Formats: sequence, structure tokens, C-alpha cells
Amino acid sequence: MRPPWDWPRRQLVLPRASDQDPGPPCVVYIVRTAHGLDAPREFAETMRAHPPGIEHRLILAMKGFRSELDAAPYIAAFGDLDFEVAYFPEPGIDLGLYFEAAARIRGGRYCFLSSHNRPVADGWLAKLNSALDLPDVGIVGPTGSWASFHSWVTYSMGLPSFYRGVLPPVREARKLLREVDFEQLGIDERSKLDSLRTRLKLLSQLPEELFAFPPFPVAHVRTAAFMLSHDVLRAMRLFVVRTKMDTYVLESGSLSLTNQAMRMGLRALVVDSEGAVYEPDEWHRSGTLWQGQQERLVLRDNRTSYYERGDLRRRQVLAGLAWGHYADPSPPRESRQDPHGEPVVGV
Repeated sequence: MRPPWDWPRRQLVLPRASDQDPGPPCVVYIVRTAHGLDAPREFAETMRAHPPGIEHRLILAMKGFRSELDAAPYIAAFGDLDFEVAYFPEPGIDLGLYFEAAARIRGGRYCFLSSHNRPVADGWLAKLNSALDLPDVGIVGPTGSWASFHSWVTYSMGLPSFYRGVLPPVREARKLLREVDFEQLGIDERSKLDSLRTRLKLLSQLPEELFAFPPFPVAHVRTAAFMLSHDVLRAMRLFVVRTKMDTYVLESGSLSLTNQAMRMGLRALVVDSEGAVYEPDEWHRSGTLWQGQQERLVLRDNRTSYYERGDLRRRQVLAGLAWGHYADPSPPRESRQDPHGEPVVGV
């Protein structure tokens, strides 16, 4: 009998890449009704402000739209950009949509972007693509982390954990992380998050959180944005993604995309805004996720924005989760102080 944390998931096998010329890299960007028109408009504006730097196919993955008529205003937001449109009627989970898109496109390589992503560096796609061209590289991304679900659960339960002495007392850490979770939720969504049903569901996930995720450090390229080839993705052990927990397993669990790539003898790299690449043991020095002022980000997303908008205490918790004793957060620019203790605005 399988333990509850090893419930079988439906296996997913991608078709082979097309026999035809794969063409340039495919940028698959998710467009969602839930985020309104501002999200695609902002993405299109940042694409113009920070060109990808190489030829590419921009594919708008229209997630959960009921008809082309409903999608029309969102598509119009991309104006003069060269793009293709693909419809995915089921709302689903982003990572599952990426797999479905790869099965349809059968291209050479993909840069998968969630609806939260915004380019912040010129030539961002060229930098990621060049990193993927390096010898024995399987997966690259603009951010990576060492955070561990397992270590967070043991810490929050008062059990021995790496995070003891790294994070503030459990109650304070929970409060700060809950504020992060609530930041983009509406009133109805917040009430659902606080419901008894949701709490019971979270309790039911504890065995998997403890046993399907390694303890800190767990090096993983974040699935908010990542790039890899069709052949590497197809060679991985994939399954149908139905829940957030499925995403977490494939992002930072023992079966993560990063772990699977490395087990193939391939490298997992983080790329900064200058095009420099970092091996997993160097990610904390990349200046991308939850360190310093995140000054070398290539693509921002909602999680990097949570850090950017946060006060020093929030930044310390996020940096501690990601980097442990290597955490080195900077205070928000407007609250930094001069040597005499006076605030310095706009440093």
C-alpha cells in the first residue's frame, strides 16, 4: 500500500518535437482574465521597453477564456507586437498549461512565463537562451532558490529544523508570510484561505510536505519563469498538474524539474541582467531573488515584488527562507540610514 504522500498521479508523456525546423525559441506567456487588462498591457509595455534581444515566437496562452470575443480586449493589449494566440479553455494550473503548450507546439525550446512576469533587462531572452546553449545545461531561469517545504513545515510545527535560528519566532514568521499571501487576494479569496475546509486540506498535505520534499537547502529553478528544450522536458518524469501541491512537487520536491535535469547529468543555472550565469551553490550571490535590492533581476514577478515592496522585516524572512545563513537583504531604499542614523530617502 502506498503511503499518503506517494499517491499516484496520472503520468504525462509529451510527444516528440516536430521533425520540421524548430525555429526560434518560443516565449509562452500566460494571459488570464483573473488579472484583468492591466497585466497584459504592462507585459506588452515592458516587452517594448526591454526587447528580448533575439528572434522568437511570442505565444499568448489564453487561459480560461470562454470565447475569442472575451479574449479580444486582452489580445488587443499587445498591439504592434508580433505574436500568436493559443486558447486553453480550462483555467487549470500554470505549470500544467506549460506542458499542454509544449505538447501542442512541439518546438525546439521554450521560455515559459507566468502572467506575473515583466522583463526588466534589455536582451533578457537572449541572455537566457545563451545560458541554455552552454555545455551540459538542462534548465535555466531568472531566479532560483534553496527554500525547503520540509524545513518550513518542521519549523512551523516546533520540530527540529534548519530554519531554527534563521527565521524569527514561528508566530511572527507565519504572520509575515500570511501577509505576503494575502497581498494580491480579494476579500472573497481571503475568506476562502481562512475557511475550515482550506485549513483541513492543508493539514491533509502535511505528510507529503514532510516526505516528498528534501530538507534545506533545496536548489531549484523557480517555475514562475524558466527555459529549457523540448527534448529535456520530454525526458522528464511528468504528471498531470491539477493542484498547487503538484506544482510545488515539480518545482522544489524530490521530483522537481531541476532535480530531474541534474540527474540527467545536466546543469541548472540562474542568469542575471548582465548575462552572467550562476551554478546552484552560487545562486545567493546572483542579486536576483530576495537578496540585496534584487538589482540584477532579468524578469520580475509577484514574489520578487513582494520583497521589493516589503519592509526590512519581511525581506529578512523571505531571504532567510531562500538562503538560510547566506541571507543578505537590504532595507527598502527609502528607509536606509546614513552613518548618523538619519533616514536617507531615494538612495
